[in-house]
Amino acid sequence: MASEVTYAEVKFKNAAPPPAETKVTLLKGTGGCEEHKALPQSSAEWHCVLGRAEEKGQVWTCCPMGWKHFQSSCYYFSIDTMNWSDSETNCTGMSSHLVVINTGTEQDFILNWIKRTVTSFQNKNYYIGLTDQAQEGQWHWVDQTPYNETAAFWRQGEPSNSKMENCAVMHVKTNANRKNWNDIPCSTTVNRICETDATRF
Repeated sequence: MASEVTYAEVKFKNAAPPPAETKVTLLKGTGGCEEHKALPQSSAEWHCVLGRAEEKGQVWTCCPMGWKHFQSSCYYFSIDTMNWSDSETNCTGMSSHLVVINTGTEQDFILNWIKRTVTSFQNKNYYIGLTDQAQEGQWHWVDQTPYNETAAFWRQGEPSNSKMENCAVMHVKTNANRKNWNDIPCSTTVNRICETDATRF
């Protein structure tokens, strides 16, 4: 059963909030109905989607402005480039981590978003949160999610497991298909994808 979805841009009020909580105003639809809620993070603006949850009725799902919402996560696609370590540090600084891809549906969402939004690119790479720096050939996600070979999307012949290639990227080109992961040297400067849990209330 399809449910109506309402989008809202959310801006913080100027009033000083209580610790770890900030007042926001959510605009529902175009009728001007305002509902005051609180979001527990410090981003200046939010993008919220109004949906339904069986157990809760209407639920707002919010991501910081500039992040893309999918299922229960928010994703940030960088336009600048960094090495793997700096990429993870950058994500951590935004209360997130390099993306952890758990399903084919999530892989498809990320790939399709990049292909839709990047107008001109040739062989563009995005760091994901997968590395075998600790032990060659033993891949680990940054958030300690167990690595599942059946939910991995390596290009044919990858990972090459070269001692010099210990960090995973999503390798995107115009005709890229679902299997597009590649291992590269962690010192390479490429784009990155950060992921954090969406805020729901």
